[in-house]
Amino acid sequence: MMEYLTQAGHNMLDYGWRILYVSMILFVLELIFGWNKYSMKSRLRGAMLWAVYIVITVAFLTAFSNFWGKLGVQPLVSITLSEYFASENKFLTVLGWIAAPLLSLLVSDFFYYWFHRAQHTFKFLWVFHAEHHAIREMSAWNSNHHWTEEIFRIPFMIIPMSLLVRVDPGFVPVLAWLLLGAQGQYIHSHTKLSLGPLRYIMADNRFHRIHHSVEKHHWNRNFGSFSSFWDLVFRTAHFPKRNEWPDTGLDEHDEAQNVREYLFRPFQKLRGKA
Repeated sequence: MMEYLTQAGHNMLDYGWRILYVSMILFVLELIFGWNKYSMKSRLRGAMLWAVYIVITVAFLTAFSNFWGKLGVQPLVSITLSEYFASENKFLTVLGWIAAPLLSLLVSDFFYYWFHRAQHTFKFLWVFHAEHHAIREMSAWNSNHHWTEEIFRIPFMIIPMSLLVRVDPGFVPVLAWLLLGAQGQYIHSHTKLSLGPLRYIMADNRFHRIHHSVEKHHWNRNFGSFSSFWDLVFRTAHFPKRNEWPDTGLDEHDEAQNVREYLFRPFQKLRGKA
């Protein structure tokens, strides 16, 4: 038990510090280059809910990871991408540093894409995912999903991936790790600093904003989190025009205003009490 608590605590701190660093940087960029003037209250509430999310999800996923690891499950296919980029040519080496983590995440994003579509298709999953879509003042700080979503990823993403394929990018430079780790906060930020034409490869905040749009012609678009590639493949991509920056939120209810609502509202809705 002590070993588990130590590991979970370490993971919580790592996750928490990353969220703090990335969100603070994006907060400054939102103040200087923001599309919207959002309240500090919504950001502080978002930070509080992030803390709750991190404690619950990391504790649960650490326990599952230890359990799954003891089972010794091996994937059908294991690919080490660094082997394909091993070369004495420095250009190919640098290319490998960039391409290997990107290809690895592209495989993961395939599973996320279909999990995300399922959340919008099946009523049970939507009840929980709606908590994320209810956010009106969406920013780097105020962007958390409902805590149950990481748990739902276990049967939809973690187990299928661990059974089918493991993609090891090999050596990943610290800068690449930091940039990729910041993606979740960045795509929900309202800074005007976007990726421009690169969004046809890698999703940015303007691409993901369309997914959260209140406008009906944007619904069921842009499911990818890391990349827009699978949206292009499965014809769900909508690339925003220059000044296309829609409002976000849901008509059915507002975002959770306190920890109690955040923790329990989806369950109350399933029981018909909300």
